[in-house]
Amino acid sequence: MTSAAPTCAIADVEPRGVARVEGRVVAIQVEPSDAPPAFTVRLEDRTGRIDAVFMGRRDVPGIAPGVELAVEGRVCATESVPRLYNPRYELMHAS
Repeated sequence: MTSAAPTCAIADVEPRGVARVEGRVVAIQVEPSDAPPAFTVRLEDRTGRIDAVFMGRRDVPGIAPGVELAVEGRVCATESVPRLYNPRYELMHAS
């Protein structure tokens, strides 16, 4: 993945800004079959958590709990955890 944004800590992302972060996949949520498809991945680094939401998908090959992942996209502010919708992603390595 060619990235214009430098990698930053999750705690340093800013709403409406473009960010590239790396972290470990700690949780995955898949919408039920009667809802619009969405695959949500929760990433965590030593500074915080962020959700990467892949709209229109129920899985993304290679993404599973414990995998190290880099994601890049525009940050959306939410009440709980910041989110990236349909981010670019790169599998780093599994642990």
